Amino acid sequence: MADHPAQPVRGLGGSTRVLLLAGACLLLQQVSIGYRIDFFGDIAQASLIHLHIGLLLAIAMLFRDGRVLAVCFAVTFAGWVLRQMYLFDGGRPTWTLAWGAGSYLLQYLLTVLCARWMGWPRRQPARVQRGDLVRFAAIGLLLYPLLMALTGIGNVLVSSPAHAFSAAFQMFFAKQFGVAVLTLPLVIGWQERTRPVPPTGAGRRWVWPVALAVGLGVSLWATVQVRQAFTGDPVTPAPVLMDYRFALLVVLAWCMLRLRPRWAMLALSLTLLLLVGMVAGTAEYANTAVGFVNLLHIAVEMNILLLAMLYLWLTSRDRSELAEQLSGETLRDQVTGLPNLKALRERVERPLPRRELGYLLLDQTDTLVAGFGLDTQAQAMNAAARRLDDLVETYYVGTGQFALLARPGRDADLWERVMARVEHAEIDVDGESIRLLPYLGVAAFKGAQASVIDGAVLAASHLAFEARQHGELRPRYSDIGDTQLRRTHRRQLHDATEALASLRNERVALYFQPIRELTPDMQAVPRAITGEVLCRLLDEKGEIMSPARFMAPLEAAGRGAELDLAVVRALFRLLRKSPGALPHCREIAINLTGQSLASMSFQVELRTLLAGSPLPMSALCFEVTETAAISNTAAASHLLADLQALGCQIAIDDFGTGMQSFARLRELPVDVIKIDGSFVRNVAQLGKDYAVVQASVAVAKAFGAITVAEFVEDEDTEYCLRRLGVHRVQGYLYGAPRPLAEVLAETAAAEAAATRDIT
Repeated sequence: MADHPAQPVRGLGGSTRVLLLAGACLLLQQVSIGYRIDFFGDIAQASLIHLHIGLLLAIAMLFRDGRVLAVCFAVTFAGWVLRQMYLFDGGRPTWTLAWGAGSYLLQYLLTVLCARWMGWPRRQPARVQRGDLVRFAAIGLLLYPLLMALTGIGNVLVSSPAHAFSAAFQMFFAKQFGVAVLTLPLVIGWQERTRPVPPTGAGRRWVWPVALAVGLGVSLWATVQVRQAFTGDPVTPAPVLMDYRFALLVVLAWCMLRLRPRWAMLALSLTLLLLVGMVAGTAEYANTAVGFVNLLHIAVEMNILLLAMLYLWLTSRDRSELAEQLSGETLRDQVTGLPNLKALRERVERPLPRRELGYLLLDQTDTLVAGFGLDTQAQAMNAAARRLDDLVETYYVGTGQFALLARPGRDADLWERVMARVEHAEIDVDGESIRLLPYLGVAAFKGAQASVIDGAVLAASHLAFEARQHGELRPRYSDIGDTQLRRTHRRQLHDATEALASLRNERVALYFQPIRELTPDMQAVPRAITGEVLCRLLDEKGEIMSPARFMAPLEAAGRGAELDLAVVRALFRLLRKSPGALPHCREIAINLTGQSLASMSFQVELRTLLAGSPLPMSALCFEVTETAAISNTAAASHLLADLQALGCQIAIDDFGTGMQSFARLRELPVDVIKIDGSFVRNVAQLGKDYAVVQASVAVAKAFGAITVAEFVEDEDTEYCLRRLGVHRVQGYLYGAPRPLAEVLAETAAAEAAATRDIT
């Protein structure tokens, strides 16, 4: 809320408010609904309502600073003194005024006490709840008016003992009506003054009140016509408001449900005040038993009307807030608490600075879930969103995936800045620094329909996954059409289904690409098998699926570790089928995905497989990409250190693509560094790629690691690499990937032939 009425009032604004409240109490003290009461022969003029009593109780409920209520009571007492001096020429005796002061002091204490009994004032945010109505009915509408009437009898006993009983009678009803008309409607109206009006169409808002007003007018006209027809009196009789209390109930119910809280409470108070004014004439007959019961009956009906309307309003408020809360929860991801795609669809319905949508893919975030749990993933995702908050609006799509909308006033290089902001950041999660490589796709869109937004998200996501597949750390842009988009989506969905089915049935085909020695101090052994095992999957028709078709779907499904285990099992089966080739297997490299690094179950299963390996551990080399290793250094270090302790070699693949290699390499157990082919391909041009390869060789030398250059395709590249001191080379210059079974069979056959020649 804008200010806090339940807190102490300070400063000039607070003093002004206190004076205004005291003035309101003084003004309401003079407002009366007069009637003549005849109680057992004692005739007196009285007021049927004491509005200032209702205001004083409301102040006691709203303000925690007791001085506010004290000032208001003091001003009210001063008004009472002036009234006594005006009514009685020459003033009242001093002791009478002193008695009145004591009475007002007692009323102040009782007001504070009754407010406390009702649970007020409350700390912010203080609100009236449905459960408060019971205490308000028992204390505010019954006990408090009774106590105030009893304290007021003292003043009457001093000044006019003969009218004490009639005074007590009228005081109770006057104070009870004052509290009913003013207290709780004022408290609710003040606390809920900033609450918006319930949403509804502008034209429909006034349909019901107009219809009710017309119906009430027709009912009044019909009543008058019927009375004239039966009485024959041409004089139009005055309508009795209480005869239309059910129509009044409907009108008030509409006000409670459709008007702003301040206007709804004002309508309720004015209606109750009007009812009190209409029954003033009836109150004159309260000296009879029937009249007294009638007045009591009217008071009960008014209180029931008040409580019913307040209960209706509070129920409507709570239901509306619950609906808003549930609606708000549907706009946020349940794990991270970040806005989701539904929130994105609602956002694009409002004006946007740019009709572009970015799709950010943070690589290796699935390892956070496998290694640390959902809470760690949520921390990392929130940290990434906070880093981008001043540049873009972030909407969480899934694990490590965000849809992005530009914020107003951003430059044309916005998406490059987004990439740089994430790429160079270390996200702290539970005291551990984590780096997540970003891949970004950007798609333009027109319109705000859900289908358009979904198409833009789909197009941008495809671009982001393609960027990851090609290792591009820069945004990819596209304005892909709907037809092409649907065709691409169907193809990728088909590939994902085929990949999962092939893995489930272990339709794995292993290929092998040789690695050659390059430096003079590492002479090749005849018929030695040194190279990298490459995985391919077979579809239902037995046709080869390239990694470009199955790697992304399997990683997205969290099946990377399962794929790695399937490759190891298939490798060991082939090796056992070719025992003659085993002595020539010098070093077989096996790739591990990032998901395997953080999986404890993978480590257990891998150890079991290695225990039955047909090759010695020194002949096995496990390759992990630099991105996977560095984004989750702690988990990677643990697994790789265990494998190294068993005697296996550890290689870092695609070295140089992470842009953070040199700083984090020392944290990993490394035997081999494989320089990424994107740098090797153009190394002979002696440009920037040459400098990267040169630096990689220097770093590997400092760590005592062997260097392997990938994608060597011509002799000029080989010559340049030899000059730089690269130890080994791999590429089409030395051989394209071949089925591993053929390589093993040829080696076994050559070994058998050599054995026959010797014998």
